[in-house]
Parts: sequence; structure tokens; C-alpha cells
Amino acid sequence: MFNVYEKTHRFRGKTAKDSPASAGAAKIPRVGVNKSDLEAQGELYGWTARPLSYNEVREMSSSELRWHEKLNAANLEKALATPAKAREGKDRAIKKLWDNQTQATPEQAAEIWNALQRFRQAYPQFLPRAENEIVLLWLKERNMLVTFENLVQAFEANALEGRLYLNPSAIGAGSESEVIGPALTSHHNFPLLIQPQRRMSETDRLSAQEFYNEHKELHPTQVSPFALQKKQKVENTQAYFAQTSAATSESNVVRVTNYGQQTHGVPPEPDKYSFKQKIRSMSASEIAQRCQDDPTFRKALDELK
Repeated sequence: MFNVYEKTHRFRGKTAKDSPASAGAAKIPRVGVNKSDLEAQGELYGWTARPLSYNEVREMSSSELRWHEKLNAANLEKALATPAKAREGKDRAIKKLWDNQTQATPEQAAEIWNALQRFRQAYPQFLPRAENEIVLLWLKERNMLVTFENLVQAFEANALEGRLYLNPSAIGAGSESEVIGPALTSHHNFPLLIQPQRRMSETDRLSAQEFYNEHKELHPTQVSPFALQKKQKVENTQAYFAQTSAATSESNVVRVTNYGQQTHGVPPEPDKYSFKQKIRSMSASEIAQRCQDDPTFRKALDELK
């Protein structure tokens, strides 16, 4: 039977279903109210009374924290007191350093020195005067370590009150060599006077080419294909001229090895035409004398007849 009331009041008396996104999600335990509830939750989730760390406490849910407040209060209190105790111990150590009750370690001394040097580089307008030691006094009163960040904080706090001697001319912010008090706080370049400055280093003064020349690690070690091709071309040209020069020198020299072993006067296989031309150029007496001295010549002459 159609029920108008149920149709117009769809969710009355029905249990809401889990959405698909939350269907598989882990259930967060509700915060227990009484001791029996807390004990039941502890058994369900495995909570036990034990020593805790500060990080563990920070990651606890509200229900677990409530459990430890009621059933593990002593250990919870110790864990929460850990950061405060650490800060207290650190404060005592810093105070002893300021009061010269303990001597700074070499590492601490190096850190303080580096912080001071860095501060002087960043604030050249800060004059090294005894009156400006108020910056260190400001840190001592607040039991703060001498770090660059703390020095900057002390500098800004005292400069805003006009308690420092600053030099506008050191940073090109004015012609004055020192200002303090109202002259400082009302200075037309006061915002610039309390800002860190960047001094130009020797490296900054170099041109791009000078910087490149001084840093060999920036130079390329791999030869480009064009350079290799050019080098090969030069080598080939040199080899060609060397070979040509050697061939030219060789052609101008007649060596015995070029023609093998020869007999005196006539080559092993005489060219008749050349031999005839040689005979025609000789006189009769020269031919007779040659035939008398060289039997081979006489034999070659006979073969021409």
C-alpha cells in the first residue's frame, strides 16, 4: 500500500549508510568519559601505562591522550615536560658562557667568531665603537647565543630605538659619517641604514672573461667534431706534402738498386736504337779504343751488323 507519509519523509526511522569513501576507513575511537570506558578502550587498542616520549604524545589521538591523562598521568607529565627541561638546560649553559663561568669550546668560539665576521660584512654601516656593544648586551640580557640571526635581531631592535651609531656614508646612504638618536631614526635613508648590504668581493669585480680564465674547471675538455675535422685536414695536408717532397727527391737521384746489377759499358738488354745513337756520336778512334777495352761493347757492336 502506498504510504504518503513515508514517501515524503524518506529518512525518518532509517539508519544512514556509510559512503563509499568512508566504508573502508579505520574507525577513530571516541573519547572515553568514565574510567570503565577508558579501560575498555585501552584493552581494545593495546594502550598500556609506560614511559612516553614528547614526539609520541604529539602524534596521539585525543582519545589516546585522554586515556594516558587518566591511567598514565605520571609518564605523560614527564614527556610533556621534556622540551621545557631541555630549554632550561640550554638556558643555563648559555648563561654560564655569558657570565664566564664556563669556557667556550673551540667549536663554539669558531661559531661566535664566524657570526661576528658575517655580521660585519653584512652591515658595514655599523660602526665598531664601544657604544655599539649594546648589541651584545641586548643578547646577554635575553640569554641569547651570539649567532648571525640573533645579532641581526639585536641590531634592528636597537637601531629602531635610535641607540646605535651608524655610518650612512659607508653604504652611500648619505654624507654623514655617523648618526645616532633622532638623527638616525629621522634620517631620510633610515630604511636603507637598517638593511644588510652586500659588499662586492674580488670575484664580483672580475669580468666574465676573467672569471672564465681563472677557473679552468669551466673549460671544455671534449674536442668538438669541427676541431677534430680541422686537425685531421691539417695532418693530411702535411703528410701529402711530405710524400710529394720525398718522391721529388727520389726522382732526381739515380741509384744502382733501381736498375739492378750492370756490366761495364752496355746495359744487360741494350736498346738498339739508343746504342746506335751512341755509336754515331763516337769517333772511330773512340770506338776502336772502346772495343779494345770492353769485349762486351765489341760484341754488342758486332750484333748490330
